[in-house]
Amino acid sequence: MLKLKDIPLGNTDAKNDLLSGAPDEVKRFMASFVSPPALNVEKFLNKQKYYIVGLKGTGKTALLRYVSLKLEEDDQSISSFILFKSDVDEDLRKDFSKAARVQQVTENSDSFEGDDFETVWRWFIYRKIASAIQEKQAHPFQDTSNLNYFIALVNSESISSPEKAGLMRLVPTIRKGSIEISQSPKLGLELEWDENGRAKINFNELVRRADSAFQELLPDVQRLNLFFDELELNYSNNKQYQRDSRLVRDLIVSIEKLNAIAKAKGFPLCLYAAIRSEVLGSVESLGKEINKPITDFGSVILWNRPGLDAAQQPLINIIEQRINIGRIEANIPELNSAEIWEQYFPRKINNKRTQVYILHNSWYRPRDIVRLLLTVQDQYPDESSFIRQGLEAVRKTYSTASWVEITEELKAKYKPSDIDGIKYIFYGYKKISSLSELSVRADMMAEDHKETKSLLEKFNLRSILKDLYRIGVIGNIDKSRERMRFSFRGDDEIIFSDDIFVHNAIRAHLSIS
Repeated sequence: MLKLKDIPLGNTDAKNDLLSGAPDEVKRFMASFVSPPALNVEKFLNKQKYYIVGLKGTGKTALLRYVSLKLEEDDQSISSFILFKSDVDEDLRKDFSKAARVQQVTENSDSFEGDDFETVWRWFIYRKIASAIQEKQAHPFQDTSNLNYFIALVNSESISSPEKAGLMRLVPTIRKGSIEISQSPKLGLELEWDENGRAKINFNELVRRADSAFQELLPDVQRLNLFFDELELNYSNNKQYQRDSRLVRDLIVSIEKLNAIAKAKGFPLCLYAAIRSEVLGSVESLGKEINKPITDFGSVILWNRPGLDAAQQPLINIIEQRINIGRIEANIPELNSAEIWEQYFPRKINNKRTQVYILHNSWYRPRDIVRLLLTVQDQYPDESSFIRQGLEAVRKTYSTASWVEITEELKAKYKPSDIDGIKYIFYGYKKISSLSELSVRADMMAEDHKETKSLLEKFNLRSILKDLYRIGVIGNIDKSRERMRFSFRGDDEIIFSDDIFVHNAIRAHLSIS
């Protein structure tokens, strides 16, 4: 008998499903992967698409990892990942800012009003390419004197600081617009070299030389894929937020430009990026055209399929596949869809079919489904099915985790204290209310909570509700109570004349009955 603890539900973050990269781990991941509906994975494999856009938890990382593994089924393909949130830490972002700032203002300035990280990103990517060629023995380019010159050029920086390790080594140290490089016979640069074989050169000039050298390379047979994941923003302070927004914006632009060159030159090279939906909204206001490349070369992950019964929704397939994987690994025959729901789930919960209950307690994202079932699995590991009392008992735990997850989306705009202010407006209130009722409620909470008072001094309530609707904290319900609207179901804008409905999954955390 298969117990809940034996079902490989996976992790809420797909990258944790592949930590070791062991063959069994990869096999399980590939077997359990469900492609988002209306998204053509083949276009990512053949370089027609390279941006993945979606809300947190919709499966952007899983899709990137799947694309990477599919490409690597061919021996002539090598992949490398850069995680913006974790790999490109605060120190590295400060280095980026310093490197870009000196092109605009003096190095000692505390503010950066310039708008160009593109040059630094190109240098970073060139160095990442050179690193893959040297350390991973990748062969995207023919081994010619031009390739040797390109590698020597992008590796020419003289790095004396022992603190510059890992990705830090890929970001240049620029002083007064110049970078110090070490002499190499492959460079052939006529500079004033000191007795240690070092010289200074204008950084922009060095990158222009690297640009020219890159375009002179000749394609080889092995494909190189660079994946940028976790492109997201957290609001700490305005200066940091503006910097990180520009970093993301210029990475998006740089990827599009380098992929265009690679396509024109026939290079077996492609850069990919997974971008949080709310980041695009923040970045678009900073100038530079990013809508066009995202539209032309990106796909948005949306799981909800209008018109389909709950049992036919693609997210339900994820549950069925993972249960069957557990059965296969336990040498138990697979079951069809109807048999799985009959054997592993109660027929109804709170007078709703279980599939409907699960979907209505999610934002139609794989992460929500996995989190809910993992919570039951952790508390009832020896049960042979997801019993009704188990699903009901974890409601509060799941609700709190969901609130933390969903409000992560707000950190691109709101401070943590602002998010607390938002929570107080809804805490202990009711699940359905009108705009005028919520307005009165917000004013009352502002008298009791300084966080809500500060929030409403900076943002008007309609603006806050628009953001909450966009990420799915709230939806609309019409006056007849017959139709509900949510952004993740394809209803883009909040209707203020309709009542406002708090999402089922977070009501327990907000003490809404």
